[in-house]
Amino acid sequence: MVKSQFVSDENLAFQFKSTGDSQAFSKLVDRHKDYILKQCKGYVKNEEAAQDLCQEVLIKLYLKMTSFQHQAKFSTWLFSIIHNTSIDYLRKSKRNVENVLIEKLKDKLVDMVEDEDEIPADLSIQILEDLLQQLTPEDRMLLVMKYREEHQIKDIQHTLGLSESAIKMRLKRARERINKLHRKYRGGNEVQQ
Repeated sequence: MVKSQFVSDENLAFQFKSTGDSQAFSKLVDRHKDYILKQCKGYVKNEEAAQDLCQEVLIKLYLKMTSFQHQAKFSTWLFSIIHNTSIDYLRKSKRNVENVLIEKLKDKLVDMVEDEDEIPADLSIQILEDLLQQLTPEDRMLLVMKYREEHQIKDIQHTLGLSESAIKMRLKRARERINKLHRKYRGGNEVQQ
């Protein structure tokens, strides 16, 4: 009996990129289609729209495979495609992007606030609404990738094309803003922007 050898996502991506091997791409799709659909549902909250969005992500994945640099994990790179495609879809359909991002981050807010074990849901929403108004779209994605999806900084760095120090600085600034907002809403000092 011959054991089948597991081929990593990164190796399948390289195989497809270098030889055009459609079976390699099909294996990637088979491995990740449920994840892609789940992520799309998390953004659009509608089964039919999520199916359509999933197809759009798969098309973009196929078209962008040549740009995968193999420096980050394939899953981190894939998430950036899912996130950007979903945000574009929400904007085109006139849905509130901030509400979706708030929903994705509110359970992870406590990880970003100093000396806090629990934050009431209404306070989480208030803090995140204010925070998202202050951040660029790239920094918003950075927070989702780091805190919600728990990707490694090294993988985020290669996926976004930023230096490690730039990623760490942006995360630090976002946490500082979150903590200022938290103090403000807990009755502390006014937030200075």
